[in-house]
Amino acid sequence: MPGAPTGFVGKLSAERPLLTSGVTALALAVLGVLGARHHPGPLTGELILRFVTAAGLVVCAPMALAALTPLRPLLRALFLGSAFLLSALLLGAVFGAFGSRFSLPAPQAPIGAAVGLFAFFAALAPLTRSTMRLGGLGPIAAATGVVGGIGYLALENLLSSPFSGAASAIALTAGVCVGAGVGADYARHFARGLTAQASAASAGHTAIAPAAFSLLAATAWMVVVTFKANYGVIGWRDLIAAGIEVLLASTSALVFSAAALALVRPSEQTAVEENRRRQRFAEGWRPFRRRLPATTATAAAAIAGVLVVIALFEAGLSEAVSFSVFLILILIASGLAFVSVRTSLLITLLLFISTVFTGYVYAVLAMPAPPMADRFAALTLSAIAFSQLTVSWRNAGDIWRNARDIAQNAMCDGLRRFAIAFGAGGAATVAAAHAFSWEAGIATAAYFAIVAGIGLFLAPFLMVALSAQFQRY
Repeated sequence: MPGAPTGFVGKLSAERPLLTSGVTALALAVLGVLGARHHPGPLTGELILRFVTAAGLVVCAPMALAALTPLRPLLRALFLGSAFLLSALLLGAVFGAFGSRFSLPAPQAPIGAAVGLFAFFAALAPLTRSTMRLGGLGPIAAATGVVGGIGYLALENLLSSPFSGAASAIALTAGVCVGAGVGADYARHFARGLTAQASAASAGHTAIAPAAFSLLAATAWMVVVTFKANYGVIGWRDLIAAGIEVLLASTSALVFSAAALALVRPSEQTAVEENRRRQRFAEGWRPFRRRLPATTATAAAAIAGVLVVIALFEAGLSEAVSFSVFLILILIASGLAFVSVRTSLLITLLLFISTVFTGYVYAVLAMPAPPMADRFAALTLSAIAFSQLTVSWRNAGDIWRNARDIAQNAMCDGLRRFAIAFGAGGAATVAAAHAFSWEAGIATAAYFAIVAGIGLFLAPFLMVALSAQFQRY
C-alpha cells in the first residue's frame, strides 16, 4: 500500500516520537500543576488524584487486562475463569455479600463498572484484543490529557461548573477512541505491507478526523446546553474549557499512541492476527450478509421510519428545539470533520432514530430520564461512538461498490472501534461521576448505553440502504 498519506502530525509523531511525546507530557504536567496551585486549598489536587484513580481503575486497568486475554481456547478459558473468580470475590467484598468481617470499603459503582468493562472486552477478545494491545497506551494518554484539562478548568475557576464532570467523561472517551483508532489503522496498514514507522505515521494522520469530530461534537453539546441554561446566552468560558479538554485528551492519545507504535519493532504476527481477525469476521458475518440485500435493508429502514413516527406520537420528544439544533450542529460537524455528506447523514440519522426510540423506552418503562444537560452529554458520547462506525463506512465506500460489500467491510473495521467506544464511554462516565461527585453520572451512562445499543442494531441496515441509494447518483 505505497503512498499512504501521513500528514504533518502523523509524520512528526512517528519520526520524532521521543520529542513529541516528551513535549506533550511536559505541557500536560505543567498545566495540571498550575491548576493545582491556582487554589490555595487542596481541592484541585484531590480532584485530580481522585480522577486519576478512578480513570485508572475503571477504564485503563480493565482494558489492559482484557488486552492480555489469550486467543487459544484452553488458555482463554483458564484466564477468564481465574479473572471472573477474582472479580466475583471482589464484588462480593465490595457489596457486602460475605458479611461485615470481609467487607471492602470501596465505592460500589466504580468497582462494578471496572468488572463489567473487563468482562465486556474479555468476551469480545477475538474482535478487540489486537486493537487494544496496539492502542494500549491510548487510555493512559487520554487520562493524562484530561488531567491537563482539569488543570485548565481550575485556572478558569470552572471546577464547580455543572458541566465539568460530563466534559471530562466526553474528553476521556474521545481520547480512548483516538488511541484505539491509531492501533486499528496501524494493524491495517502493517498488514498491507507498510513499515512500522510508515504505518504509525499514517495511523496518526487518519486519527485526526475522528479527533476533530469529537472536538466539534463537544462544542455542539456546550452550545446547546449553555444556551438553554443561561436563558439564551452561550457560555463561552464553559464551551472553550470543554473544547480544550477534549483537544488535550485526543492530542495526547494520538501523539503517544503513534510514537509508541513507531518505536516498537512488530513481528509478522501482527499482520497475521489482523488477517485472521478479518477472516473470522467475514465467516461470522456471512449469514447476516445473505439475509440483507439492498431491498431488505431499504424496507427495514422504511419500517424504522414508520416506527419513529409512531414513537413520536406516543411518547413525544422532550426539548425538541434544542435537540433539532443539536442534530444540525452534529450534521455540520461530521461534514466538516469527515468531508463526506453521506457520513454526516448516517451519523445524524442514527442519532435521531436512536434518541426517539430511547425516549419511547423510557416513557413505556416509566423511567426518569437524566436532566437535559446530562442527556445531551450522553447523545454526544453516542455521536462519538457512531462516528467510529461511519468513518469506516466512508472508507469502505471508496474501495467497494456493492452495498453489502461496503457494509461488511465497514462493520469489520468499525465494529471493534465502536465496541471500544461503547465500553470506554460508559466506564468513563462512571469514573467522572465518582471523581466530580456528579449525581446524574450513572443515569447518563445508562442513557448512553441504550442510545448507542439501538444505533448499533440499526447501523447495518442503514449502511446497506444508503450505500444502494448513493450508487444511483
